[in-house]
Amino acid sequence: MKKNLLYISLAALLALSSCAEQKMLNSSYTYKTKCLGVGFDGSQQVLAFSGMRNKQDAIEEAKKAAIREVLFNGLREGKPDCDVKPILNEPNVQANNEAYFNNFFTSSYKTFALYIEERAGQKAKNQQKVKDVAQSTGYVIKISRPALKEKMIADGILRN
Repeated sequence: MKKNLLYISLAALLALSSCAEQKMLNSSYTYKTKCLGVGFDGSQQVLAFSGMRNKQDAIEEAKKAAIREVLFNGLREGKPDCDVKPILNEPNVQANNEAYFNNFFTSSYKTFALYIEERAGQKAKNQQKVKDVAQSTGYVIKISRPALKEKMIADGILRN
């Protein structure tokens, strides 16, 4: 009887501990690009993240991530002001025009993305020395959506 009681209590303890909230320990978590608002000219301010340690490289990576979201996925996070639909909504458009987008993301993207500021509170965090820990920093990027759409139409990637 005592043996059965021990097994039942162990099973109950195991069942209760498995129902506890799971904590994410994965340091390679990627944050989603968020909409912060829309300007009068149709440009979108977004919060894009980068995990790079060099600030200039991190800003460039955040710009590329923001443009990729606007072009291929649309902005579904953050304020509903931004146009949630992607500019290019054809399936496999990036794979079908791989050479074009490789060239675009090496130099051309810079004219459509402008770094505005760091996310509030990040300046203090950037001054901390963090070793062997993955850390993502948010950067506010202004994306010129109308100009980006015109470029895709002019280059024949997007049909009117």
